[in-house]
Amino acid sequence: MKIKTDNLQGTVEAISSKSFAHRFLILASVADTDTTIIINEFSNDIMTTIDCLRNLGVEIDINENEVTVHPSFFQKDVSDINVNDSGSTLRFLLPLVSFLSQKTNVKCTGRLQDRPIKELMDQLKLSGLTFSEDKLPFTVDGTFHKIDFEFPGDVSSQYISAIMMIAPLIGGCEIKLTSQLESIGYIKITQQCLRLFGVDSEILFDKVIVKPGALKSPGEIIVEGDWSNAAFFLCANELGADINVQNLNMDSVQADRKIVELLEKMNNNRDYCEIDISQTPDLFVVLAVVLSQKCDKSVLKNAKRLRLKESDRIKSTYDMLKSFGVNCEIEGDNLVIYKSEMKPAVVNSCDDHRIVMAAAIASIITKEVEIKDWQAVKKSYPSFFGEIERLGSDVNYR
Repeated sequence: MKIKTDNLQGTVEAISSKSFAHRFLILASVADTDTTIIINEFSNDIMTTIDCLRNLGVEIDINENEVTVHPSFFQKDVSDINVNDSGSTLRFLLPLVSFLSQKTNVKCTGRLQDRPIKELMDQLKLSGLTFSEDKLPFTVDGTFHKIDFEFPGDVSSQYISAIMMIAPLIGGCEIKLTSQLESIGYIKITQQCLRLFGVDSEILFDKVIVKPGALKSPGEIIVEGDWSNAAFFLCANELGADINVQNLNMDSVQADRKIVELLEKMNNNRDYCEIDISQTPDLFVVLAVVLSQKCDKSVLKNAKRLRLKESDRIKSTYDMLKSFGVNCEIEGDNLVIYKSEMKPAVVNSCDDHRIVMAAAIASIITKEVEIKDWQAVKKSYPSFFGEIERLGSDVNYR
């Protein structure tokens, strides 16, 4: 794909939050009655969750932007699900599958086989589930029972969210945290989704408590706009674009709402800017692009978990910046960036949707860019290139 951009101007409606949509679909599948969920963008990851739930016996109807979930009250004998490359789908569904199917065959695609899952599997084994292999593909069998759950807080918040979402099926639970919780914003999203379905929870320093209570459908849910994807357009404005981003909840519990604060911090610290990315890892790539144009020297720090994303996102971001001519270096789990003149480049996306979108936004400065494996954008934002075309870019999909 080749992109030419003079500037971007216009209005964008933020797409539905993938984080909220995953959770609503899963909770609706085991609630007391039907739930209709309004989703304005169906990414590959969201469709993967829908397809997996269908294969587990949940009836789901899609009528344009309306998704109606008819909960399953029966357990299948055997199910086959493909989580593709969706880490959220895999981790969120693993504790749930035993409630919907006696035996479940699980497979994946892409880099997901090598992404972290051990800590969750270990807890599920203690809960009574068995796995035919230690890595995907595997078969899940057994009967789930309640235990004293325990997770490190600095590996994947999705482990904790996954257990929180099945907690109402086992009379509530406590989840002990053995280290500081990172990405707490995602736990808060799970907490808010549970509350909407009538279940209360508490997030404490050393544990998460889900109180006893049945999942009660709220009837209809409109999924709020996604701050993670909207951040690309907000960052584009820092590079000279004029984009009005609508459909964002300014009071959202989404951690990536912090993009507004981080851009202000950047503008107030042009000589040197240091940003701790541990609570907002999805902002890493696009912030790196903007920092390279705004601050003489900047550091994106505490990015360890980004090595375990669709790509080693520290390395792939470094490579992207280097291809644009940006002076930068990796120091441990930090990325150090120096203000540099950006030039047109060919960018290897490493099949990472966030590298694709960040490289496209960089074309505001470079005026043109060629992106390899651009189709990776479909994982989270299928209509992204349609939007930037409408805003003024010339996109050649060759």
